Amino acid sequence: MIKQHIAIVIHDFNAGGTEAIAFRLAGEWLKKGRRVTIIAGALDGPMRERVPQGADIVVLDPPIPRSALSRLRLGEGMIPALAKAKPDLVFIPGNFHFILAHAIRQHFPNLPIVAKVSNPLLPPLPGPLRTAAGMAVRWLAAPINRLVYMSAELQAADSDVIGPDRSAILAEPNLPQGYCPLPRHGPQHPPLILAIARMEPQKNLALAIRAFAILLKKHDARLLILGEGRDRAALEALVQRLGIAEFVAMPGFASDIAEKLAQASLLLMTSRYEGFPAVLIEALAADVPVVSTNCSPSQKALIASPLHGRVVDRSRADDLAAAMADVLAGPFASNGERARGLERHASPASATSYLALFDSVTV
Repeated sequence: MIKQHIAIVIHDFNAGGTEAIAFRLAGEWLKKGRRVTIIAGALDGPMRERVPQGADIVVLDPPIPRSALSRLRLGEGMIPALAKAKPDLVFIPGNFHFILAHAIRQHFPNLPIVAKVSNPLLPPLPGPLRTAAGMAVRWLAAPINRLVYMSAELQAADSDVIGPDRSAILAEPNLPQGYCPLPRHGPQHPPLILAIARMEPQKNLALAIRAFAILLKKHDARLLILGEGRDRAALEALVQRLGIAEFVAMPGFASDIAEKLAQASLLLMTSRYEGFPAVLIEALAADVPVVSTNCSPSQKALIASPLHGRVVDRSRADDLAAAMADVLAGPFASNGERARGLERHASPASATSYLALFDSVTV
């Protein structure tokens, strides 16, 4: 059955990867003649401008802004909006919003719910703890009809928690339609190291700064961090304490990421955990090698050779600095080799796969 009207439920317009990907998919679904309604708890955040033209936006009144327990109220708060919108399917764009499914299922027992697994459902845990945590995760995901994994590695990591009959693997739409990276004419002098991440504990940008400081002892370079968040003051203080302020820029969010990728000698990712990092695909598609912590089950499949970069198993600043030095000594461009095989991440192809899944889901 065709799911003509799709509702996307989010807390707010926070500048996160799940929101950006959800809005990119929504734009493609609209082009294919589907209707999209975005239901948000509050209007907070800078991503409002990323909502595609033609999507309906419903913000709760009164709003429910983020707080420690706000998600526990958000699901019930969305019920009147969902009752009025009457969607054919609800799409939950990431783990953060899974709890909303319980209220939705209670009030709409016949409404299909599909959710994307944006990060591994469980961290590595010893057997008894994983068994107990798995029970909690299964309860959390119980109202959801299908869970979408962004790679086979992510699905395999959760195989003892979520069975394959309830999950699907769909390529993440990391690349917009007609994506064409800017040409790379050679490294800058000194070379530019780029980090693109929210300034939040998950992204561990303090590790990136410490690793860069070690690299500077033997290698001229500049570090550009694009992003914003609650860790900014602490990161700025760390840069000053290490005495590297003249080599580090943190201008906040940027709209010219393609230009910065074209200039970068490498992308540095220091996250503690990730699902399937969109920025990694964007970097490789732009022919930029990546140095990364081993923060996702997908990392080593994507950074498949020294030409693609390095995955550092130990989240240590000296290990990351050594990996960056190795990559900086390698080729700046790869004649398209780094981008090979990434066509499946184009937005139109991914959006079509999502719609086929939606139309197949029954309650």
